[in-house]
Amino acid sequence: MAQRSKAELLELVRKIPIGRVTTAESLAREVGIPAPLAVTMLGQLTEDERDLVPWHRVVQKGGGIGRGPHRDQQFARLVREGVIVSPAGVVQDLARHMLVQLDEASLKSAERVEPPVPEGKPGGRSRGMKDRP
Repeated sequence: MAQRSKAELLELVRKIPIGRVTTAESLAREVGIPAPLAVTMLGQLTEDERDLVPWHRVVQKGGGIGRGPHRDQQFARLVREGVIVSPAGVVQDLARHMLVQLDEASLKSAERVEPPVPEGKPGGRSRGMKDRP
């Protein structure tokens, strides 16, 4: 049973779009397992599983990222995907990024969240880039 639950959990995590996050509680509710078990399963992923599954998109209820040995990696991956994370490790603009419903219909309608274009930077280019036709 636990192996099937883990497979279902990982399959669900794979469906979380880039730029979006969810909680272990939401995942657990959808898979039908206790939330602490989902947290344990995610915390015990092998390096190979970490390479295949976007585990970094799972955050705490209030948007906090993990405090374990993979914290810096989670922080960097989320930022690279356009998720704004405070220096304290909390996802900002949580309403924009959080997926609470993880059923098939909700996941299909959830789009990738594009990072905001900073003001004063047309097209999101760096300061050294010139706009060219």
